[in-house]
Amino acid sequence: MNYGQRGRELLLDLKRSDWLPSYNEDVVSATLQEINSHTEELTVLVRAANRVNNDTQGEGSSGGPAIENRPSLILHDASIRRNKRCLLAYHAHRIDKLRVLRWETSGALPPAMKFVLSEAEVDFFNEYDKLASRHALGGPMSSMDWNADQNPPEENFIQVRVVQNGLGRIETEMCGTVELEVGSMHYLPRGDVEHLIRSGALVQLSGEESF
Repeated sequence: MNYGQRGRELLLDLKRSDWLPSYNEDVVSATLQEINSHTEELTVLVRAANRVNNDTQGEGSSGGPAIENRPSLILHDASIRRNKRCLLAYHAHRIDKLRVLRWETSGALPPAMKFVLSEAEVDFFNEYDKLASRHALGGPMSSMDWNADQNPPEENFIQVRVVQNGLGRIETEMCGTVELEVGSMHYLPRGDVEHLIRSGALVQLSGEESF
């Protein structure tokens, strides 16, 4: 039996994905089942070793498992530890991605990304968003824009194209009221549209693209 293969599959899924692969509940369940199987086998071997030790107590017994059983004990223990590490790494990586996504989208979970998440991960994202929002709105630093780009902007104005319906009009600090119709392109202050870019409603154009 190829022990640890299912856990390895989960990590390979992450490696092959541009962002996150669909949550693989089948392989997660199979990995947990493998852990349970190894635990049961390990328990049987340990109990058998204890019975032998009790029967031979006082007859020069070393007090440990028989030498012929030790490779099996090591194998089952190592397999349990490996599968646990794979599961923890798989879920920790996905949670880290969700934390970053929350700040990139100001708490708006894009439908295309929600599709690859488990129900528990969607719940985590929503609860993390609530926690982050409470933190951003309260305290002495509540006036800061916590959703702003963490990297200093290279330019104040940027070219953008509207790719989402129903945005209507927005008020900008320097350009007044702007109508955001699908397909239209604008040259606007970064700070006024940055949240729309992160949510996928606008696309920032490269310097080579023109009006």
